[in-house]
Amino acid sequence: MKEKITIQALTEEAISKNIKNDRITPNAVEDYLSEKLDVIEYLPFQKKREIIDMVVEQVVTEENGVKKVDSITQFLSFITVMLVSHTNLSFSENPSDDYDALSRCGMLEPIIAMFQKDFSDCETLLKMAVADELADNNLNVIIGKFLNGVLDIAKGFTENIDLSKLLGTNIKEEDVAKFIGLIDRLNK
Repeated sequence: MKEKITIQALTEEAISKNIKNDRITPNAVEDYLSEKLDVIEYLPFQKKREIIDMVVEQVVTEENGVKKVDSITQFLSFITVMLVSHTNLSFSENPSDDYDALSRCGMLEPIIAMFQKDFSDCETLLKMAVADELADNNLNVIIGKFLNGVLDIAKGFTENIDLSKLLGTNIKEEDVAKFIGLIDRLNK
């Protein structure tokens, strides 16, 4: 097993050695990466699930009862967690700088290609998990939450006031009972 290597160390060495694909050495980057990286081509499904759950937890937020996804953070988080879980690469405190360094050196795509099938599977799982998280945002669910809130307010409203003062003195007690019964039925 190869030692952990920082992205900064990997890219700086590649730059200093002028490692790039060209006509004379068409696979120089891939050869360099094979020499430096331990790559896990396949992760067990449960590990994939844990990774996806972690990314979803980071990128889905709820604001005023509506769930939102920060797509930019989702992209960067997904790339980062895929590289960390499939290689011996370690990221700095600023993953966007590491992403930029790998991209600038032309190494990001070749690294991902080393575990492309697993990357694609995890990408599909991430899309499914985000869709599941956002399912609560459909109109029926939002309207249902709103109506439940209105019913809760109405129930509290009817319990705390004298309806005869609100509706007038001509209201019959049986009408009040029907009204309260209606609210109770709607609350169920």
